[in-house]
Amino acid sequence: MHTAIVLSLTKYSDTGSIAHLYTAEQGRMQYAVYGNKYKGILRPLFIVEFTSTKRQNAPQQNGSLSSVSLVYAPKQLATDVQRQCVAMFIAEILLFTLRHPMSDQPLFDWLCSIIRHLDTDLDISNLHLQFLIEYASYLGIGIDDAEHPDWYVAPTSRGERQQRLRELCAYYAEHIEDFPSPKSLDILMEVFD
Repeated sequence: MHTAIVLSLTKYSDTGSIAHLYTAEQGRMQYAVYGNKYKGILRPLFIVEFTSTKRQNAPQQNGSLSSVSLVYAPKQLATDVQRQCVAMFIAEILLFTLRHPMSDQPLFDWLCSIIRHLDTDLDISNLHLQFLIEYASYLGIGIDDAEHPDWYVAPTSRGERQQRLRELCAYYAEHIEDFPSPKSLDILMEVFD
């Protein structure tokens, strides 16, 4: 059994999907999922345990999921639109940046703590900004607080929050090759309007 954070589930045929998972031991992995039996628990930022089998015809040659069980599902994601949008944004950033299978237990543990904060913190209006600032260090592109001191001060208004989000996404685009503009960015800005 391996523990993983679900990044996404992408349909690729009438009967199959690709689960993008992040594990502490192997980093980002992709597994084929046949049918709909795990669709309910393979949701972005859910934490799962899984086993896999190797198949010759499996996409990306990582095999297919043979069993999946839920370890942690943020309860408030089911009813809180703001939390859903932050989760969608974080998962999208992780999909863009976690490109290789590499072991990183500290990153995995930190991501699990961010997921728990997303579920339990009363005020999450700046969580996505905090995530981007802290995550940059894990990516090796840490943000210098002397160069950007204002980024370390929590914004208090909608306008400040939107400006900071644009600046942080531009910083990521400048430092990470082929970093696209997140599709969830506009939605996130609207939800915190």
